[in-house]
Amino acid sequence: MSEPLKYIVLLCGLLFAAAVVRLLIQQKISERNSIAWMGAAVAILAVSAFPQMVDRVASWVRVSYPPALVFLFSTLVLLLLVLYQSVQISELNEKLKELAQRLALSNHLESKPQEQSKHPQQTANPPENGTGTENG
Repeated sequence: MSEPLKYIVLLCGLLFAAAVVRLLIQQKISERNSIAWMGAAVAILAVSAFPQMVDRVASWVRVSYPPALVFLFSTLVLLLLVLYQSVQISELNEKLKELAQRLALSNHLESKPQEQSKHPQQTANPPENGTGTENG
């Protein structure tokens, strides 16, 4: 890795870490999610500090082109993050559905006594002959 590229990757890692910390301070992401993102920032910083590490890992797993290993690893990490986010979205959708049902039921139960007080029960007079019509 050339020196300018090394510094560019280092700068990207530092900016990424700063962005994660800023989002955490602004409470835009949770602490649990920030751990994963800070791990990604540390990985970027490690690659920029020790670029030969990618070559060693690539030769260990018998990959002839080390940058391909970086792309494979980053794609797998992104897939795992998307899967994790999908699980979180599904859980939140279930909670939202349950809360909406409880709120609707609560609103319905609260409005029922008010409706009964507005409309006092009227006693209906059933028809005399049971047909509902008067044939005189």
